[in-house]
Amino acid sequence: MKRILVLTFIISQIIISCKKDDFSSDCKSRYYYYDSEKINLIEIPNQGCISFYYDTLSTETINQILEQYPEINVLSIPSNSNHAIVSIDSENCDETAKLFATIKNHSKISNCSKFLVSEEGYTLGISDVFVCVLKIGTSLSEITALINNNNTEILESNSSNNRFIIRADKNSNGDALDIANKFFESGFFEYAEPEFIANYGTY
Repeated sequence: MKRILVLTFIISQIIISCKKDDFSSDCKSRYYYYDSEKINLIEIPNQGCISFYYDTLSTETINQILEQYPEINVLSIPSNSNHAIVSIDSENCDETAKLFATIKNHSKISNCSKFLVSEEGYTLGISDVFVCVLKIGTSLSEITALINNNNTEILESNSSNNRFIIRADKNSNGDALDIANKFFESGFFEYAEPEFIANYGTY
């Protein structure tokens, strides 16, 4: 009986220790806005999205570029897109961040980002673009200032509905999630959100 109690205690301590390790992870907490509500996320180290500058790159070319990095395994290259979903041979988020810093030196790579998990357990990815809609009455000079200050680039704009698609590349002041949050927090936009990737598709 005593051995059973001791064994139970040891197992419970291992479980508690594992939970503590989970909370002391080096992965960053992130968030985005949905209808003005902050939705909390946390980065995960072993899955990510790698975005490219050219929409015309073939699947073969993308695979050739990523074959240079043995820690990267391509899971999916969605059709008509400029990004690849990858798994990453990595122990932690810091290791993944260092690998991404190396990968971003390639001239054809726009940005790299870790996948994220929500509090409900949904896994989401982001590419290098986000979508935003200006509030009525906001001037183009205000969005131009935000774009220039954050080193971002307008890829598409629609004056009829004030909708913009904006790229946040490796030279921007953050990734597409960071910059989308900055744009929304400026108060000039109805919404600003990354084009999230889930189940290897964008929605």
